[in-house]
Amino acid sequence: MLFRSVNDKILKIFNKKVTIFFSVLVVFLILLFIRLFYLQIISYEKLKTLSDNNRIRIVRIFANRGIILDRKGVIIVKNAPSYNLTILKEDIKDINNTLQQLSSVVELNKESVLKKIKNSYPYVPIVVKRGLNFQEVSYFMEHSQDFPGVKIELETSRYYEDGEAVSHIIGYTGEVNLDEIERYGIYFPGDIIGKTGIERYYEAILRGKNGLKYVEVDSLGQAINSTNVKEPVSGNNIGLTIDMNMHKYAKELFAGKKGAAVILKMDGNEVITLFSSPTYNLSDFIPFITEDKWKQLHSEDKPLINRAIEAAYPPGSVFKVLMATAALNENIITPNTTFNCNGEFLYGNLTYRCWNKDGHGVVNLKKSIAESCDVYYYNVGLKLGIDNIVKYARGLGLGSKTGIDLPTESGGNFPDKDWKKRLFKQPWYPGETIITSIGQGYMTVTPLQLAVMLSGIFNYGKVYKPKILDKIITQNGVFNINKELVNDLHIPKNVADTVLDAVIETVMGERGTAYRAKVDGVVVGGKTGTAQVVGLKKTENMNQEQIPEKYRDHSWFGGVFPGDNPKYVIVVFVEHGGSGSSGATPLAGALINKMVQLGYVAD
Repeated sequence: MLFRSVNDKILKIFNKKVTIFFSVLVVFLILLFIRLFYLQIISYEKLKTLSDNNRIRIVRIFANRGIILDRKGVIIVKNAPSYNLTILKEDIKDINNTLQQLSSVVELNKESVLKKIKNSYPYVPIVVKRGLNFQEVSYFMEHSQDFPGVKIELETSRYYEDGEAVSHIIGYTGEVNLDEIERYGIYFPGDIIGKTGIERYYEAILRGKNGLKYVEVDSLGQAINSTNVKEPVSGNNIGLTIDMNMHKYAKELFAGKKGAAVILKMDGNEVITLFSSPTYNLSDFIPFITEDKWKQLHSEDKPLINRAIEAAYPPGSVFKVLMATAALNENIITPNTTFNCNGEFLYGNLTYRCWNKDGHGVVNLKKSIAESCDVYYYNVGLKLGIDNIVKYARGLGLGSKTGIDLPTESGGNFPDKDWKKRLFKQPWYPGETIITSIGQGYMTVTPLQLAVMLSGIFNYGKVYKPKILDKIITQNGVFNINKELVNDLHIPKNVADTVLDAVIETVMGERGTAYRAKVDGVVVGGKTGTAQVVGLKKTENMNQEQIPEKYRDHSWFGGVFPGDNPKYVIVVFVEHGGSGSSGATPLAGALINKMVQLGYVAD
């Protein structure tokens, strides 16, 4: 009995322990199952991503930007290989130490790099240095084991036929900033984007689509295999309406001067030349612009400003071409209407002077344009009235943006009664109409606006939106950009031809103020303009050389050629260039002569 009792006790203890064991085992298995379920099912995607990121990296393959050509097929912007130094922060244990090591090999802006790292995305390489030279690339390739998380990436950068001649049209590229990343939602830190000019305006056409590949890496982050490559798609090439040869020549002519030159083909207002001076070199932005050069671009000369479309000035006497057109079209005058000019015009108790203090005598329309008589247009302005002047000015594109396919265009200003009342709380006075009639006063125009105005007049009232893009060249074919008519004032042929005869006399006649624009073998029509910067009394007794540059008049020339069958308009502006006849006109004559040499007038 005693033995049986002992066995029962032992069996009971054993059963209890077995029960506990199996209970613990079941609990363990349940916990294991729950953990496996959590890892394999609930956290699968997260853990798979972490695992893949440690073993497999998605590497972007940068797309080439589209090539840019001029109207004759000359390549003016293409791509060249560029090597960049990048880091992947997830592969680097000590960022500061790594940057310190890198700084001993290449010049780095540590503060800028740390800012990029702070704003970077996970597992996206950060560009810390662009445009490595051969020695630098060789060093990092040879010492790759010493720099875990550091890579050399190949992409392309812009290469220019002449980075100065077309800088304001083409514009520069640069790394995207945070605002651009948030605004567009398609860029990553380190990506390149068009910042100004055509590069910015047609960014979506030029940028292309980046490719990618899956790269298997080792424990140091070094690539050991790549699979699943998605090839990049290059950006579309584009052809522009501009002529590179004309821009190179304009750069020579404007050396040391501030101003602009615009040449439009009247049929559609294709931009052949749109040059601004001083210019800057686009190559300075490749691979990146230095701080010193960036400061130079913000000097007093303001080379970054495209004076052809961004800077607005009083047009001076070139505006008389519009006044003559409007007065003829409204039957205010005829070609034979005359006014007497004795050098001044009295209105009320005010005296308005002509630039020729001795006067022009009896003046008809042709003489008024050819000799640029102010008194004639004082009379015409009062008869025409500010409302009619505004109608023609705005109808021909003054006072608003032309719509050219470039960013940052200025609209200038063309005042009217409402504008004066709104801004100054005053009515419009007849004296302001008198001043407006000779292109002075409140009005300001860009050189491009003035060219569009002339084109509209000699196109019999048809005003086209100026364009620089001529065609888009894709893998699927070439798509031409059509001309766009934005307004039609229906100027009769006899009116436009009468004004044309007058501007031809201005250049080709014996007493014309624009005789310096003459070109052998071509009939040229034109009008000079001198826009005052300060009051006449301040400088009238001084020679041109004695007048400080900042007080010198602005110089204009606006013209059309060939005169017997107008095809092109030209506007040349020289900031503080003095009188229109001596400052802008010789440059215009040289540019027209170059057009003749290049075969434009004969086509």
